[in-house]
Amino acid sequence: MNSQIIKAYLKAYKHQFADISKQELYKWKAVKQFQDNWDIEADDFYLMTKTALSKVKNLMASGRYFPKRMLLKNIEHNPEKIRSLFRNLYDESEDIITRVESFRTAFAKINNLNFVEDNDYQDHRAVMVYLSLKYPERYYFYKYRMFEDFVKKIEYPTKLSPGQSRNITHFLNLSDILREHISQDQELIKLHSQRLDENCYFDENLHILTQDFIYAVVRHISTASIVKNTEEQVINIRKVFSQDILVQESLVSFTPGTTNYIQNAKENKRIGDLGELFVLQLEREKLRKANKPNLANQVAHHAKDKGDGLGYDILSFNEEGNEMYIEVKATRGNEKTPFFITRNELERSKQEQDNFFIYRIYNFNDDYVRGDVLVIQGDASNLCVEAINYKVKMN
Repeated sequence: MNSQIIKAYLKAYKHQFADISKQELYKWKAVKQFQDNWDIEADDFYLMTKTALSKVKNLMASGRYFPKRMLLKNIEHNPEKIRSLFRNLYDESEDIITRVESFRTAFAKINNLNFVEDNDYQDHRAVMVYLSLKYPERYYFYKYRMFEDFVKKIEYPTKLSPGQSRNITHFLNLSDILREHISQDQELIKLHSQRLDENCYFDENLHILTQDFIYAVVRHISTASIVKNTEEQVINIRKVFSQDILVQESLVSFTPGTTNYIQNAKENKRIGDLGELFVLQLEREKLRKANKPNLANQVAHHAKDKGDGLGYDILSFNEEGNEMYIEVKATRGNEKTPFFITRNELERSKQEQDNFFIYRIYNFNDDYVRGDVLVIQGDASNLCVEAINYKVKMN
């Protein structure tokens, strides 16, 4: 991902902000309307939903796209069944992809009984609208074509396929990264806050603004004025075996202190996500230079494609075509900055000793998404000498 291109687009976005706002301000009004009127326990579920969605406009209707219409038509026939679908969709204790796909599958069955030959239009875009209207502080309005066009413009290393639920995970990840860029732009924050009135949702978490920026880059901003930096940067890469690394165990200290764990966790996740994108690009470029384009196209960001818990982030290949299970650990600090290894990562390293690699990214520059790289190969057991947490299961 090219952060310099993002900054150039942000500059253009601010320059055209007034004109873009005239066309897109309805989104903040749509969220306010939903927040003020949505009541899943309403006696008249149809009327409540119709009122709550009365200002969604292009979010749920464009060309031959009619998810709102089909939602309301099905509520007329089966209000309690659709109410139940929304209860499940809005249950934040469950995985988002599971909820999205369960909603779509169940709705399709109901629609097929009510309108056997009619498209229900409850695609990923529509369901993400429902989630974003309910939880605008957590989700982002989503369109596949918008996302597909945007990643090309900012050189985001993700391979997308129409209709795949993993696209949503990648979109949420990218949006979170962009939101950090936007939150640091005080000029843009001021422009944004000045346009909101009592009819608009106060977008404190900037999720709607983030999506608005993405959409503006695709729809409103010309690429002619965006200058790309084509200078190739030299990346320092060293390779070692895990058994050759000496680690130091620190003494237990009972010294009290106060740490902002929540903010630290957010920042660590942001740097970690950017580090994974850096390694993804690094691996693909490595294989292209080795004249292995087919292998380069197979490099996969499994941490985002499949979710956490695999014990590695990226599936890549060496020049001979052997699989590489890569776990990325990124820091702005130097090479000796401590990092954490999970139980799953440790077990993966044991199972795939010859094929498991920790890419320790240090001196990481998040403006340029670049850093130095220490590649650690093999079983990570000797690195894991200091336990931080224990899981306790009580009978």
